Amino acid sequence: MNPNWETAIVLSAVLGAFLFTQHDDHRDEFKQAAELEAAQQEAQAKASREFAGRQVCGPGAVHEWISDKTLTCTPKRGLPYKVSEAKP
Repeated sequence: MNPNWETAIVLSAVLGAFLFTQHDDHRDEFKQAAELEAAQQEAQAKASREFAGRQVCGPGAVHEWISDKTLTCTPKRGLPYKVSEAKP
């Protein structure tokens, strides 16, 4: 076999192995980025729900979300009550 062909085959194998490992590295980075973005969105959603609960129930009341549209407010004095989103 011609030495030039042997060199070309070895270089192609090395280059292919390098590109394959780089592809795997990028796939892991994309996965980590997607997980980070999901965690950030979840944290933003929780902060938004907490803000909405404080606004609806008042500053001194304890609030607890029962479902996406139902909130239970427990004031410092008085009985707990539920607040639901009004249906149009």
